Amino acid sequence: MPVYQYECDRCRERFDFRKEIGEVNKELKCPQCGAESVRRVYSVHSACAPGDNWCMPRGGG
Repeated sequence: MPVYQYECDRCRERFDFRKEIGEVNKELKCPQCGAESVRRVYSVHSACAPGDNWCMPRGGG
């Protein structure tokens, strides 16, 4: 079951939502403030395949 990350437009709380493949969009609410205005956000983890070194953060100084 895929896990998607959302961010609340009102309080900026980020939260995860598990959704079955093919499931129609459910009305999501922010678990922090209850707002219905949320948007899906993308993280490095969701954009990279296991073993992809090019997308991993690098240290530096």
